[in-house]
Amino acid sequence: MAGPWPLPWSPTACGVARSAIRNVLPRWGVSELVPTAELLASELVCNALRHAVGPLLLTLERVSGLRCQVSDGSSEPPCPTDSGPEDEDGRGLALVDMLAARWGYEHGPVGKSVWFELSVDVDTAGLDGRHTPWIGETDLHGLDALKSEAA
Repeated sequence: MAGPWPLPWSPTACGVARSAIRNVLPRWGVSELVPTAELLASELVCNALRHAVGPLLLTLERVSGLRCQVSDGSSEPPCPTDSGPEDEDGRGLALVDMLAARWGYEHGPVGKSVWFELSVDVDTAGLDGRHTPWIGETDLHGLDALKSEAA
């Protein structure tokens, strides 16, 4: 495991998270996961900055691929939104759901952690039936509609 790293409570947090991913993943032999991990971690960090409170932490774990976790000080669960074609935001969790092998959130002693896992064969995740999103015991209403719109 690498981290947890404290991230600044500012827009620079996304860059710090991406830098950590670019540094750690090649050492773990999973360089092919860097672009997708950077994208999804940035989405989770941006969501935390927009909808939560600090502190903000990043943790990376080498599983069969990668588990990336962003922790914040809010106990509110992540809430996917139904974004229209003209909306400029609101698609971050839909991206996580489409590209991650699994994702979810967990409540901690202070706040929550939102996480995703990427398999080593990330290019085909979600395209051949191996994509199995997991969101704990929580039914995030509207997620199926988001996936249908994106397809």
